[in-house]
Amino acid sequence: MYHKTKGIVLHTIKYSETSVIAKIYTEKLGLVSYIVKGVRSAKSTSKAALLQPLTLLEMEVMHRENKQLQYIKEFRRDYVYRSIPFDTLKSTVAIFLLELISKSIREHEQNSEMFEFIYESLCVLDKSESLNPDFHLLFLVHFSRHLGFVPHGNFSEKNAFFEMTEGMFIAQQSEINVMSKAESRILNELLLANPFSSATLQISRQERKQMLGNLVRYYQLHLENFSLKSPEILEAILD
Repeated sequence: MYHKTKGIVLHTIKYSETSVIAKIYTEKLGLVSYIVKGVRSAKSTSKAALLQPLTLLEMEVMHRENKQLQYIKEFRRDYVYRSIPFDTLKSTVAIFLLELISKSIREHEQNSEMFEFIYESLCVLDKSESLNPDFHLLFLVHFSRHLGFVPHGNFSEKNAFFEMTEGMFIAQQSEINVMSKAESRILNELLLANPFSSATLQISRQERKQMLGNLVRYYQLHLENFSLKSPEILEAILD
């Protein structure tokens, strides 16, 4: 059956002399691996460029149930990045988002709300006049909502410490994997913030670095075999 859907390219590998296999997160079909024929031929260099990671596509695809590889009939760019490829800070954040998304999404079912969140996040990153230094933290916190383990918003003066295993704020810092009171307050601010806002939190670079480490740890506790390499690059470039 043929479908028209938007897609976000995550990864591409060579397949035969002229074709590739592209892993694409789609709006209507979830995470799908597609054979894309002929794009590596001398006559199709423009098509191959459309399969770079994080490219936003409009596609017409053939989808057959119980098949590991599907086929793309037609595809074109749905949104053209204007700043991400040319801005070192934004491109570094984009690399981080790519690794995070690729390591987090493992379901093949449709999740249109998750797709819309990722798609809009990439467009906001590209359209922003300058990079919000909290953008990656906001993405991590609000992306966890779509993955099914968003922190419970029960922060208060009584419950002022965030316990990462259960994903909730507690009264005492007596367990492992518990954020400090200051870190927990920042997490609550991130939870309450609009993920697409240009407003920044009143926190230091060191606090941002600590929160990034905390949130990566939080993901590790809730996603099996989860690990990232790009946070170190991100920390260096944002320092």
